[in-house]
Amino acid sequence: MHVAREFGQRFKTAVEKNFDQSADTYDRFEERHHLFETLTRRQLELIEPSRPERILDVGCGTGISTLALQQAMAGSSPNIYAIDISERMLLRARERCGSLPGVYFIRGDAEKLSGYFNEAFDAIFYTASIFLLPGFAESLRQASHLLLPGGVLSISYYAGLFDEKGDDAIRKAFPDQKYQYGTVPIVELVSCLESLPATRTTRVDFRFEVSRDFLFDFLSIPAQSSGLFPKIPYLERIPRIRDFCDLLAKRVDPVFMGWEFLIARKR
Repeated sequence: MHVAREFGQRFKTAVEKNFDQSADTYDRFEERHHLFETLTRRQLELIEPSRPERILDVGCGTGISTLALQQAMAGSSPNIYAIDISERMLLRARERCGSLPGVYFIRGDAEKLSGYFNEAFDAIFYTASIFLLPGFAESLRQASHLLLPGGVLSISYYAGLFDEKGDDAIRKAFPDQKYQYGTVPIVELVSCLESLPATRTTRVDFRFEVSRDFLFDFLSIPAQSSGLFPKIPYLERIPRIRDFCDLLAKRVDPVFMGWEFLIARKR
């Protein structure tokens, strides 16, 4: 147990450092490709007909998901609380959303939600964040307690890169290459959601073809590049990522990015 806690703390420290370094590249990627806005809007579609008035955005990053939530729900004037562990990310999020009414940012640990919030929420979103939480089960348990009856947990989970048959594209192109998508296996995540009291979980697959430029921009985000080349300084990773993307595009064509949406409704 002590070893697991120690690993979890080291992983969280590494994640915080990576995301502190990622704010600029994260935003440049989003300006070109609009991935995280797309994920958030799809999550909103999947919770319909729910129209939440109090929302918690867990792992909000630079505020892209928070802004998408606020814009989509603007007609109902929701209160949105957004939490992230990275101060650099939150600085960018406040710049992006600071003038919006009813939006509040908190720096904090997503595995200790009950320490920051006493309020109850209609919806809690994890947009591209759950797979980076070693203590995801505790985070979800606390999130479930913060949900009102009839509330919903909405999660987007990065499932990886695939060929047109649905096989792992990186494993196919580079049999010896290790790529750490995150710290949370999808089987464990689904099992955790199904164990939450009085909840019903729906799972939706989402895959789309991606270009070589999309892959390079995505994998160049420090937090993503560390999954490929964890022991190499960031600037030294970039030429390796360029070569990696060139070879992947030659060996697997087309390449699809995969996400899974998990919607857990509280009875």
